[in-house]
Amino acid sequence: MKGISRRRPTYKYRLGKIIYGLLVTLILASCGINEARTPEQWFDFTWSGLAGCDTLTFRGLAALQRGNRQGLEESFSYTGRLQEHRELSIRGEPMGQRAGNPAGHLQTAGLAEPNGWEAKLRLEHGNWLVQSDDHNALLQGVVRLNPLEQLEEIRMAAKKTITSESGAARGTKVLRIEMDPAEATMRLKDRLLSEMELTREAGLAQLEQVPASQKEQLRNELSQIWTTGSKQLAVMLKQMKATVVYHLTIDRKSGLPSRLTSETTLNYLSPKGVPQREVLRTDNRFEGYQ
Repeated sequence: MKGISRRRPTYKYRLGKIIYGLLVTLILASCGINEARTPEQWFDFTWSGLAGCDTLTFRGLAALQRGNRQGLEESFSYTGRLQEHRELSIRGEPMGQRAGNPAGHLQTAGLAEPNGWEAKLRLEHGNWLVQSDDHNALLQGVVRLNPLEQLEEIRMAAKKTITSESGAARGTKVLRIEMDPAEATMRLKDRLLSEMELTREAGLAQLEQVPASQKEQLRNELSQIWTTGSKQLAVMLKQMKATVVYHLTIDRKSGLPSRLTSETTLNYLSPKGVPQREVLRTDNRFEGYQ
């Protein structure tokens, strides 16, 4: 009888095997569910998780390269903090600029200031709006760097191509998102025109602070400058083509974004008809989710 009892599995042993089998089944099923998601479903999944967060922080780097020059022409870092789901503050500071370029192309592009900048934005009806009465094109340009705005644009885009990238780090999912060139070009054109108008309004607002004896002369000079700049912008926008590609890294465990990079390439003609090329790259890392 003793020999027979040793050969028979005990109740606890059988129960342990059953529980172990169930755990393995659940793990495999969970993996299967994750892998069964399409790239589009992965984006919707992480967007839903992000939409439920009231607080987060991010740190980013933006770099601008012009033409076929080697190396980065100019770059700066920035940080952002989201509070109460709708209130966002972004601070940026230039990291350096090339010799012989004291003004910097990021400044002329409305993306930087010599001493850095700070912008406060609020989410209203799906759009991040700058909370300032100042007609400042720079602050409006900051919206282009806001990774939360970029994710919103991806979600709202009528046309986009989302694919899965191979070789993702353990525990992550990486999506490659290419925006429709025509839609991306139109969106950027609208923003540049809006920023140009804000530049004019800012000049007129400052004009009110000068002595009356100088106001008329300065008004004429400002009008000439704005007219020239507007014509140059019109020439650039007429032939401009934009391509925008994002790479979104998702934490599989939390389902939340951990990193978002973007590469925006612009091809256009200068006022003299010379082909020009600009590439703006951003790299944002998210943390502090609550």
